[in-house]
Amino acid sequence: MEPFKNLINASVVRTLARLVKDAYPDFADNRFEKNCLATLEDLELKQRAIHIGEELWKGLPDDPARAIEIVRQAILPVPTLKEDDSFDGWLFMPLNALLTAHGLEAVAASIKLLPEITKRFTAEFGIRVFLIHQPKKILPHLTRWANDPDQNLRRLVSEGTRPRLPWGEQITAFVKDPRPLLPLLELLKDDPSEYVRRSVANNLNDISKDNPELMLDIVAAWLPDADTKRRQLLKHACRSLIKQGHPRCLQLLGYGKPKLKVTEFSAHSPSIQLGEKLTLTLQIESSSTKAQDLVVDYRFHLRKANGQTAPKVFKGNNLSLGPRAKKTLQKSFHLKPISTRRYYTGENTIELLINGQQLASVPFHLSVS
Repeated sequence: MEPFKNLINASVVRTLARLVKDAYPDFADNRFEKNCLATLEDLELKQRAIHIGEELWKGLPDDPARAIEIVRQAILPVPTLKEDDSFDGWLFMPLNALLTAHGLEAVAASIKLLPEITKRFTAEFGIRVFLIHQPKKILPHLTRWANDPDQNLRRLVSEGTRPRLPWGEQITAFVKDPRPLLPLLELLKDDPSEYVRRSVANNLNDISKDNPELMLDIVAAWLPDADTKRRQLLKHACRSLIKQGHPRCLQLLGYGKPKLKVTEFSAHSPSIQLGEKLTLTLQIESSSTKAQDLVVDYRFHLRKANGQTAPKVFKGNNLSLGPRAKKTLQKSFHLKPISTRRYYTGENTIELLINGQQLASVPFHLSVS
C-alpha cells in the first residue's frame, strides 16, 4: 500500500501553483514548485502540508489580507463538492496549514476563505486557530453557516468545533466548557444530511470524554421526540460511554438493569501465548417475562510492568434476549503485539459487563516470551 503521505505529492504542488498563478500573475510558480519539491519526499503528510503552505505564503504579497484574498480567488474555479463527489482535494490541506499559521493576521479575509475551502475539501483544521484565539469573531459566523444550503459548510460548524478533533489542535476552552457549542449542535441535530448528523455525533462524543453528565443532559433533552435518525445520532454520540458501561447513558438508551443468570463464562484455553487467540464462551438465561435489549462487553484487567493491572473495555455484542430465553455467545480476542500497548507475562482477569453491570469474571494466564 502506498504511504498515506503521498496523498500530498508533486501533482498537488503543480495544481496549486497553476491555480495561484492564474489568480495572481506575479506569483513565481516555478520557484514555488522547486522549493516545495526539494524536501517534500522526506516529510510526512502533515509536515508536507505545512511546508507547502509556508512556501505559498512566501510567494504572496506582504499584505496578509490581500494574500489571503488571492488564495480565495485562486480556488473559486475548483468545483464545490456534491454529496457523491469523489474529488481529490488534498491540495486544500496546505491551505488549512496556511490559515493556521497566518490567518490571524487578517481575520476578516480568512473568514471569507474558510467557506470556500470547506465546500471543496474541509476547513475543519484551518478554522481551529480562530476558535482558539478569536472565538468572539468566528462564532457568530458559525450560526449563519449552520443554516447554509451547502452541507459541507454546515458540517464545518459541527466538525470544526470538536473539542478533540483527531489531527487537529485541541480546543482547550471547549474541553473545559463546551456549552458555547450547544446552540450550534441544536441547530444541526436533525440536519437532512447524514454526513452532518454523524459529525454532530462525533462532537458530542468528544464532549462526553470530559463532560459526560453535560453530554447526557443533551441526550436526555433530545430523546423524547427523537425520530429514528436522531436516535441513531445519539447512539453514535454515546459510543464511548456505552463502551465504558456508563450507567446513566445505558439507562437513557433503554438498556436497563439486566434480568438474567450467567450459567457459563469461561476461557478456552485459560493459558495462552502472546499472538494467540483467547476465546470466551458465555451462556445466559433470561429471568424476565419481557424481551431485553442487552449490551455485552468485556473488561480486561491487563498486567502492567509494575505488576499492577489496568482496565480496558472491548466491545462484545448488542442483542435482544427474548422472555425466558437462553443464549450462547462466543467471542475471540487476538492478543498480539501492537505499537500502542505492551503486554507482560502473568495472570489477567476478564470481567463480563452486561448493560454496564459486572456479572461474572474469569482469569487467564498470558505468556509473552
